[in-house]
Amino acid sequence: MIRTLIVDDELYARKGLISVLPWERFGFKIVGEANSGEKALEFLKTRGADVVFTDLTMPGMSGFDLMRITGNLYPDMRTVVLTCHQDFGFIQEAMRLGAIDYIVKTQLEKEKLDEVLERIANRVKHDNRKINEYYPGPDNESGKRYSEEIVSSINHAVQIIHDRLLDGIHQEEVANAVNMSRGCFSVCFKDIVGTTFGDYVRTRKIHKAEELLRTTNRPVYWIANQLGFQDEKYFGKVFREQTGMTPSEYRAKSVGNRHESSRKPASG
Repeated sequence: MIRTLIVDDELYARKGLISVLPWERFGFKIVGEANSGEKALEFLKTRGADVVFTDLTMPGMSGFDLMRITGNLYPDMRTVVLTCHQDFGFIQEAMRLGAIDYIVKTQLEKEKLDEVLERIANRVKHDNRKINEYYPGPDNESGKRYSEEIVSSINHAVQIIHDRLLDGIHQEEVANAVNMSRGCFSVCFKDIVGTTFGDYVRTRKIHKAEELLRTTNRPVYWIANQLGFQDEKYFGKVFREQTGMTPSEYRAKSVGNRHESSRKPASG
């Protein structure tokens, strides 16, 4: 069964959605409901879910905010958004954040409800099949053996990261570029590469920062900005966590090492 959480600040909207759609026919099981993004996070922390159906415009934490948080905390969980109107901008932003589908609440009576749930259920099952494809292929740190197709897609994703490191890339963009859903991509990337997408990108950026500190005289704030760190202090914190030095200390040490090497007499 696909464990499902319904999130909407309107009681009648939640109850209506639960009663109108033929959930069980397509393998869904309603395991809970929440009237706010905050309550949804509390539920997910203790009970979890496979899919969250969430309203976008709620007071306090919006559906967009909820998706940003759950995208980091539960990357393999899917999200379907609920909206009262077909606002293309709203829907496009939700899809960019990783939503797999959307439902216009005001058109529930008009749409073929079976088709709506069947489409969503098929997408969830498709993602699960992709994640569970352990055909003979290269081993990885998780001990799973993914198909050559998936390994090739992840290798392509790594190349995209290297090529576009300074472009402010996002996980959703890279997942789309290799024709994978965000949830499937996140799980496969971590298994095959050995670290999360975010941590990998951050490490590559620090390596690039080391190169720029060694080879240019650009100020630290410029390097931080080039690498997508809007806050120089945060950049310094991340840099120190990975290298054990501040950017200025790293540059000074690199310059010192170069001068020391240049003073060494030639052998022979």
